[in-house]
Amino acid sequence: MTWNHQIVLQAVTFTPACSMLMALPLALPLALPLALLKAMPAESRLLPTHAAVPTRPQAANSAADWVNQGLAQVEQGNHQAAIISYTRAIQVDPNYAEAYMQRGIAYHIIGDYDQAITNFQTAVQKDPDSAEAYYNLGEARTYSNDLTGAMQAFNQAIEINPNYPEAYNSRGVLYALAGKFDQALADFNQVITIDPNYADAYYNRGKTRTELGDAAAAIDDYTRAISLDPSLAGAYGNRGVLYFQTGNRASALADLQRAAELFEQQGDQAGYQQTQFYLQQVRQSW
Repeated sequence: MTWNHQIVLQAVTFTPACSMLMALPLALPLALPLALLKAMPAESRLLPTHAAVPTRPQAANSAADWVNQGLAQVEQGNHQAAIISYTRAIQVDPNYAEAYMQRGIAYHIIGDYDQAITNFQTAVQKDPDSAEAYYNLGEARTYSNDLTGAMQAFNQAIEINPNYPEAYNSRGVLYALAGKFDQALADFNQVITIDPNYADAYYNRGKTRTELGDAAAAIDDYTRAISLDPSLAGAYGNRGVLYFQTGNRASALADLQRAAELFEQQGDQAGYQQTQFYLQQVRQSW
């Protein structure tokens, strides 16, 4: 979950001091981080990508075999078939936490957050020491707008694994959405300490520093985010707004033009149209 990356939870805007221009209401991104693509243990192997869709349990198939088949089907983009495979794994071994977690991930991907939550809850019951299961539970609860439950799940993930950058990033987003910017800043700082190349954490810290009134530091963070992930349209857009606020209209124009190009390339028509609106205001200010 980031104040960035594809899925928007809630828009956060701020009003410039020097004009009517408003910052792009780009929300804290809620990506499905790497935990949702968690690989099986080294001793397990994915089946080939042409693996057949299961039709019935086979005695020779272990629960791990079914999960591996489900992971292969996910690679093919066939999430419904993967859900069937994970269900077969659970039929073979009802206590196999990994199967519940992977089934929850598949449900999450297809947008069935209630089923995702149910599966992640079962996964943490079966394996209370799984930071990934708690993290994924937090993501699903966030998408279901249960922010209190999501915070509890992220806290548990961090308690189990204090070096879990995705969990700090997602918790930081929740703090920011609640207006607790100092706590959000602390979490984004921790993400960057653990993983200095985490682009979304720089983006989110830039958004937080903007809210805290530190434009220069926010520009630095957006610049670092862009260097790590040049596809972050929101980083260009928000940096462009800050450049405009601080009197650097040429850089503002360049950033907003680049943001518009990226939004258009990525098929984000709302972001593209809004950026065009801000571009018009910048041009009219000359």
